[in-house]
Amino acid sequence: MFQEMLSSLETFSLKDLHHFKDRLDLLIQKKSYTEKNILDKRVSHRACVKISGTAEIEREREFFDQTHKINIQEMSTNGLVLTIPATVIQDDILITTFRLPSNGEKKIVNCKAMRVKEISSNGNGVYEVAAQAVDRSEIRAYREMLKKRGK
Repeated sequence: MFQEMLSSLETFSLKDLHHFKDRLDLLIQKKSYTEKNILDKRVSHRACVKISGTAEIEREREFFDQTHKINIQEMSTNGLVLTIPATVIQDDILITTFRLPSNGEKKIVNCKAMRVKEISSNGNGVYEVAAQAVDRSEIRAYREMLKKRGK
């Protein structure tokens, strides 16, 4: 089949071959972007940033009132990727606080951990977390779930 396609391409004009090549490049780019999306590590539509901030893990707020230092690596309109030295479990709710580098405005983003990957550095557990922004109703539902567990 591949040989038949190549032999049919030999009859095309140079202009048609360039047009075909452009279409083929676009198709390859689209397929590779789709394949990378399947792996859940997006290549585009996220801005690469280096922003420091703090995060509170909703699950820990029941027993501890502790904030953890975070480094935000990627940010989009509906989520972010960050590293945190505390143990994070998938579907945890994080309350992240940081200042925008452009104008210093304080931002608070409530997000849910969608993908958690452990990165070890110097023997300490550091986690890379991909989190999606959530609204207040989901936080209330999570708090209710924490209250009702074990009953």
